[in-house]
Amino acid sequence: MSIKPICKLYLVSSIFMLGCDNQQSSAPSAALPAPSIGYTVVQAQPLELTDNMPGRTLASFKAEVRPQVGGILLSQLFQEGAFIDKGQPLYQIDPDSFQVSLDSAKADLRRAKANLATASNRAKRYERLVQQNAVSRQDYDDAVASLQQAQSDVETAQASIDSAQINLDYTQVTSPISGRIGRSSVTEGALVTANQSEPLAIVQTYDPMFVDLTASSNDLLTFRRALSAGDFSRSEQDTTNIQLTLEDGSDYEYKGTILFSDVNISESTGAFVLRVSFPNPDNILLPGMFVRATLPKGVASDAILVPAKSVSRTPQGTAQVWVIDENGVVDIRTVTADKLINNQWLITEGLNSGEKVVAVGLQFIRPGMSLTNTYDVSDKYQN
Repeated sequence: MSIKPICKLYLVSSIFMLGCDNQQSSAPSAALPAPSIGYTVVQAQPLELTDNMPGRTLASFKAEVRPQVGGILLSQLFQEGAFIDKGQPLYQIDPDSFQVSLDSAKADLRRAKANLATASNRAKRYERLVQQNAVSRQDYDDAVASLQQAQSDVETAQASIDSAQINLDYTQVTSPISGRIGRSSVTEGALVTANQSEPLAIVQTYDPMFVDLTASSNDLLTFRRALSAGDFSRSEQDTTNIQLTLEDGSDYEYKGTILFSDVNISESTGAFVLRVSFPNPDNILLPGMFVRATLPKGVASDAILVPAKSVSRTPQGTAQVWVIDENGVVDIRTVTADKLINNQWLITEGLNSGEKVVAVGLQFIRPGMSLTNTYDVSDKYQN
């Protein structure tokens, strides 16, 4: 059998099959469906702006109770942790030595008054006699001088009585303010001294409660410039409607009022303090708690919000959004995303009211792509 005819037959079959494959590969493939892209139409609208600031609570009044006189502490007259009224006795210091001083001062006053009466009668008698030339002018002047000295002695004795009475009163240590008192640092029998460095106890007023908030000087400058430029407006009510968030994330029941802002900027931290007063009738707030306050910043008349997922960031941190023009062509645009509010970015630059921003299907689009299958999701994102 000859091999050449078989080779020719195999070659013809291979060429035929190759031609069939080429015909199949050149057949047109099925077209992919256009991606479905959702967009939101941004609208400029009035928006109340707020600032969230951290802070700590502190008592509106705080008094460190110290003795004004020294002595042995006889008794403690209060229960630790109790509510104390202004002027309520807290401690009793041994009063015996101060009572003795008061009695001695009273005896000195009696002697001084007796000497005054004698000097007064002598001066009156010498006044008549000097007119009759019965005594010398020098004797009369000495009598008047003795009267003046007796009057001074009476005043000095009275002042000694007043001082002794004050010291005796100080043996009963009272509270200078109303509030809740903490633990006592001394016990009965302890020796205390006047104006000692360690307080006997501390009384604090919890209602109202103050909250000191901290903010950077840069935030203050930005706020003032934006307010001057008319980016937003403020009213007096903005300082009397402060919301407080507690450590557990719950909202505090009562609203606060701004009292003042510090006039100095801290050199070490570059921050200033804003003090807010909150009613605290139930003593929910305690000194030293970490809280956050939401302060009304003002109302922006033409604010533009876009969904948070519509905003992407470049490696340099620049914010960008995809915008669909009137011809349905999508392109990327650089914007200024100022603040995240309720899962939406506040856009201050780069967008105009009425423009379409892509919110759904961002993974399917490319710059310059013409979109044919789009739908509006504005109702889902607009307030």
